[in-house]
Amino acid sequence: MFSCYGRSEQKYRPMGCGMSSEVPEGEPRTVVVFGATGLLGGAVARALLEDPLHFRVRAVTRRPSSERARKLAEEGAVIVTANQNDIASLEKAMEGADAMFLTTHYWEDKNKEKEIVRGLNAIDAAVHKGLTHIVFNGSENVKRAIGKDCGHLDSKAAIEGYLREVGVNFTIIRLPFWYENFYTVFRPHQVKYGVYAIPLPMEGKPLDMISVDDVGGCVMHILARPKFYSRQELNLAADRLSVDQIARVFSKNFFNKKFITPNIRVKDYEKFDFPGAQELAAMFAFYQSDLAIRDIKLTKKLNSNLKTFDKWLDLEAEKVENAIKEGTKEIESTKKT
Repeated sequence: MFSCYGRSEQKYRPMGCGMSSEVPEGEPRTVVVFGATGLLGGAVARALLEDPLHFRVRAVTRRPSSERARKLAEEGAVIVTANQNDIASLEKAMEGADAMFLTTHYWEDKNKEKEIVRGLNAIDAAVHKGLTHIVFNGSENVKRAIGKDCGHLDSKAAIEGYLREVGVNFTIIRLPFWYENFYTVFRPHQVKYGVYAIPLPMEGKPLDMISVDDVGGCVMHILARPKFYSRQELNLAADRLSVDQIARVFSKNFFNKKFITPNIRVKDYEKFDFPGAQELAAMFAFYQSDLAIRDIKLTKKLNSNLKTFDKWLDLEAEKVENAIKEGTKEIESTKKT
């Protein structure tokens, strides 16, 4: 299956559950965290740094001099540079480590094959250096599930498949829509003075969601119990709301604004001409399916401090409002040109 990526199906001897051992009390586990200066990896790194008795954080980044890397170092992380296209640099980053949190990135160059290769490289390096537990941010195969291409999710499904074959103990987390999307690509946009649209093509179906910060706490719990969560898929979510309910939560937290939900369908979204529109349409089509329903009860067991969307928006109101204002300025600037 993976021969096209230069991988042999017999490359590694399956390790089995016996390779995963609980670390004795008082001996911290060294966890290699990928994407540590990004949203998801950063949340995991910060959560682990809050428990120095049990974890040491080795934060992997291509930007060791960045402000985010500096802050992680101040909090106790060891910053290492590695390139996911270079297995030698990955192996160096993993020397002497116990576990790895792996998240891979698609949107930087929008290339499914490149993301798969980078993910497989990290797994190969981890297996070669003897890491005993990998937590991976994976996904279902959207193409197989609903017949639509969704590169940024299907790539993660392919990496999942490889992870299952190499024999290392793993835990796969599958995430829903992030709350944080509301101050980036899915921020509400102004349609007229005081009125803002939330154009999510869910067609009446509820949307599972979570804060990226809360995922960090979940991963910390998983890494603390590697035997218990070995070879499991965990579907995480903190809240489940319809788009109309999301709009009402926005209106509650921003009393001087009105939020509406345009009746946008997946097939309408597919016709948008911005880069990635078709893939995002496929993502929302998948989110409408029963396969995308996550387990809120399980997630609360992993992190008792989960935030509902209402609570998160209350805490992040200033950041979201600034994002909305910035979006309004961009629209006004476009109209003038």
